[in-house]
Amino acid sequence: MSENDHDTPDITPASAPYDAQDAAPEIQGTGDPGVMAPGPLRADVVVVGAGITGVVTAQLLADGGADVVVLDASTARSTTTARSTGKLSVLQGAHLARIARHGDDAVGAYLAAGFAGLGWLRRTLEGLDVPVENRDDLTVAATPEQQPEVGTVLATCVRHGLAAHWVDEPPYPVRTFGAVRLPGQGQVDPLRMLSALRSRLRARGVRVHDGVRVRQVRRLRSGVALRTNRGTVLAGRVVLATGVPPGRLGGLFLRLEAGRSLLTTWDVPEPDALPPGFAETMSITADAPVRSLRMAGDLLMVGGEGYPVGREPDPGWRLATLERWTRGTLPVGTARHAWAAQDYTTDTGLPFIGPVFPGDERVLVATGYGKWGLTTGAAAGLALAGRILDEPEEWGPALEPWARPPEPSVSTAATFAAQTKGWACATTRPTGQRAGARRVSRVCPHLGAVVHWNDQEESWDCPVHGSRFAADGTRIEGPATEDLAPARGPRHR
Repeated sequence: MSENDHDTPDITPASAPYDAQDAAPEIQGTGDPGVMAPGPLRADVVVVGAGITGVVTAQLLADGGADVVVLDASTARSTTTARSTGKLSVLQGAHLARIARHGDDAVGAYLAAGFAGLGWLRRTLEGLDVPVENRDDLTVAATPEQQPEVGTVLATCVRHGLAAHWVDEPPYPVRTFGAVRLPGQGQVDPLRMLSALRSRLRARGVRVHDGVRVRQVRRLRSGVALRTNRGTVLAGRVVLATGVPPGRLGGLFLRLEAGRSLLTTWDVPEPDALPPGFAETMSITADAPVRSLRMAGDLLMVGGEGYPVGREPDPGWRLATLERWTRGTLPVGTARHAWAAQDYTTDTGLPFIGPVFPGDERVLVATGYGKWGLTTGAAAGLALAGRILDEPEEWGPALEPWARPPEPSVSTAATFAAQTKGWACATTRPTGQRAGARRVSRVCPHLGAVVHWNDQEESWDCPVHGSRFAADGTRIEGPATEDLAPARGPRHR
């Protein structure tokens, strides 16, 4: 199956939540996935989230002899992994320039993690007959103002021994002001990759339960207890690989910003009209307006126009802008797919991989990939499994959530302002209703902010910490663990 064989969901409406979650049978059992037994499900380790981080962690734990169970709120197709661009790269746009402010040790640890994740994926996917197409990756200066940042990317690469080099005229469809080019990177069909990894897990005997939403994580003397919509799960440890930890665990949600990214695919009737060498590269601009480009089988994939969840007044305008740019810049024909993916950025710019609570190994987390979740997610799996199996990665400590103190930023201030405004509005008990759906409270159950309606994706989106809900209030994603409540009292739009 190639990229263009995907049944990629249209951006309108949002992906439907898992059907009949609360009516699903209780998860119970013994070591046999097909046997239902009295009492809660038990395991050495429970991994919550079956995207790239979850499946890599679970596979490595199982290989190390641990009894592991995987829980996911939905299915493979609905994960952020499956909805990604499929780029496998350690260059990652201008990200290296942004983390260089933490010093060379931090950059070195981050690069070591990226190479470890990329190497693991290449080796593993080769054994699963999932092709990884070799590509050179480009970080492009689309304006003169972006040149210094791209120059910092190159200098950082050179200091750390990467084979990156400057190109004055990269294979890019519009005029540029140079680019950094890094050979030896790759691209993959993300859904095919994830499906193969999940299948291998199940073949290995690992229990993978879809349709299980974790509503509470409690620390016990002997481990952890997870309350889910399908019963209780007990384990010695839990790995939260869900994009953002559920609920308010450790307060990490205060250090994360949720963002939506738009992606589209297009027919290219005359591939020869693309710039020479374009198909052998994948590229992204260093700064806004971000444009991420690559060929996906016979299709052209174009991404960009990202925005903070719940704060964009007109998401449809964002998509229209991306489409206008694509039609005006590239030799495209029919638009095939349009969708959105959600990811989180930390206040330090580095991912959070390790204990939610300092010094407590019972609850581990991986989040904050800053839209570079494939290589970083695989690296997170290596680091988390290594901690649990007492085979730690040398670079792991530098990426722990509390390796650096919180760093309030402009984004932090904007989040606080949205929260304060939301609390004031929530006192009026605002409600909302859309055609065919029940009237719901617009107060987010996570922390009491007020959700906004997203016309493009037909969802209620929280502008504070990124929780999203379907038109009928059913939770889709984010830190909220409950649905929007049914409307009560006066009706306010």
